[in-house]
Amino acid sequence: MHSSRNKIFLWAPIFLLLSACSAPLTEIAQDFKSRMPTRIAVLPVRNETADMDAPIVFRILAQAELAEKGYALVDFSQIDEALREKGIEEAGQIEALTPQEIGELVGADGLLYTTVSSYGRQAAVHLKMDGSFTLIEPRTGQRIWFSELSVCDDIVLEGGAAMMIGELLGGKDKAKSRQKALETYLAMRQARIAQAVNRFRAHPIRREVFRVITIDMDKIYLLEIFFARNFKKLPRR
Repeated sequence: MHSSRNKIFLWAPIFLLLSACSAPLTEIAQDFKSRMPTRIAVLPVRNETADMDAPIVFRILAQAELAEKGYALVDFSQIDEALREKGIEEAGQIEALTPQEIGELVGADGLLYTTVSSYGRQAAVHLKMDGSFTLIEPRTGQRIWFSELSVCDDIVLEGGAAMMIGELLGGKDKAKSRQKALETYLAMRQARIAQAVNRFRAHPIRREVFRVITIDMDKIYLLEIFFARNFKKLPRR
């Protein structure tokens, strides 16, 4: 029994490597409960990456998180049409309007501003998601909630850790132990990715990301972690 527990304990650092490149930064207004919005508009996402899919995916998944928290949401089409009428065609132009103006345009008492800084592969084997979310009260223009986080996944780093653990747990044949540990890690990795993909496909909002994510499903598991952690401390409606 103790041996089994020790093995699980030793495998844990591999998954901690995936969990975060930095600790989440979250701020919430002390009087948030009295200022909690009833209807939120998820505005077009500011994209600081070269990937044109990034803002689409981030906007969909932010919408999903807010819906699960119980907030009413303004349709993307309604938001985008209202902004176009004011000459706003992309996220970088949104600051030309005040939060008060946008709130009145779209009929929302909460505005979510999102920035995506990193999305997908930074190198062939390194995945990273980095971005921030700011919830603004249009009436005052004040920030009432903010979250920023960076998460990453490096198959080489994780695989190396797996082989090192294989040596620690294995017998005299170190090479065989390393290989077996690597195979176990890769199987566990594929299983967790498949589970995340299935959860997304079963969700009425999250499944929309598959309109743009058609390959490289490794992203899905990392996105799931990224959004869950960012929105964890946002109070439910």
